[in-house]
Amino acid sequence: MRILNTPTRLIAGLAIGLSVSVSTQALEKQFVAFKQTQFTPISNEDSVFPDDSIDFDSTTFTELTYSSPTSKKFSIEVSALLDAEQEVDQLKAVFNWGGIVLVTSQGTIEGSFSQTDEARFPGEQDPDDLFQTLLPEEREFEGDSQFIALGMEAYGDRIVGIGYHKTVAPVLLSVDTYQNPDFGFNSRTGDFENYNEEGNYPYQAVDAEGTIETFGLWVRFDPLKNSFEKVAKEGRRDMGFFFSADLMTGIATYTPGDQVEIDYANATEEVATETGNPGEGTTLNVSSSTSLLTNRLVYGVGYQAVVPVAEYIIGGSVGVEGMLQTNLFESDGGVGSGADAELFTEGFNAGYGIFFRVAGAF
Repeated sequence: MRILNTPTRLIAGLAIGLSVSVSTQALEKQFVAFKQTQFTPISNEDSVFPDDSIDFDSTTFTELTYSSPTSKKFSIEVSALLDAEQEVDQLKAVFNWGGIVLVTSQGTIEGSFSQTDEARFPGEQDPDDLFQTLLPEEREFEGDSQFIALGMEAYGDRIVGIGYHKTVAPVLLSVDTYQNPDFGFNSRTGDFENYNEEGNYPYQAVDAEGTIETFGLWVRFDPLKNSFEKVAKEGRRDMGFFFSADLMTGIATYTPGDQVEIDYANATEEVATETGNPGEGTTLNVSSSTSLLTNRLVYGVGYQAVVPVAEYIIGGSVGVEGMLQTNLFESDGGVGSGADAELFTEGFNAGYGIFFRVAGAF
């Protein structure tokens, strides 16, 4: 089974996949929902991949949800996230034992890299170009995403607890090459320019196997299902604007994969060979990192309407949902011979999507 295909998909999976809800009110009916989202990623200048260098496949997602009656002592909610080709990208489940809630989800992250003027594969760099990003030798990648949280229902429509989130996916590294480019005559190009006689090495590199783990406080609330439970209790329609949120704040760690160091050695050997100085490739030392403050917010705003129809309840919502994550990473590793790489100290990624959702209880 293939799940969650890109950095774009990773953000979309978080924004869509973590939006199930449980509340202390009881719904004696089965609940089903259909949701469609078109997602668009946003990022800042640091820790962002060069344009067109990474392909995250579809950004159109469909979510199908089924929930057993929450009036029972034990209830379960299951959801599947489908991509534009209607393949399963993520599975998740919510288990509720009398107000104690366990949430779990699992997916894979797949995509591919493409060479651009700035982003180059090993052996295909321009030794006279000062600013190049090194792409992995393998042009396709596959990682995974896992989320698990344990909490308790509180304040009516909220769940409060602790959560753990892990992703293995491409990340962008800042590389200190310890080069001293000079402005002068470049005999290889015949121009006066900034250059390094030994050839210029990549100043950024992509770790396609970067592991980021986050552990911390987790809070969730989603008003749509809560509205269904309210209509079931009062027997009259419920309409209005809504705000939903899924927040996690805590500590995050980055553990580098092994392949990026191998790719960098191969790439710098190719540069050395092209400039007439063959030898061993440059050793790349990639530092692990810790963020003592990582925040991830998945939110939704819009308008919803839920109405009773005979013995059924139907409803829907439309609006904008988004995701914002901020990190403050600090390097944990030491400096060695060769070049040193680490995650950008500060960074954020974000995204937004237009969605609509229809649901029913029967």
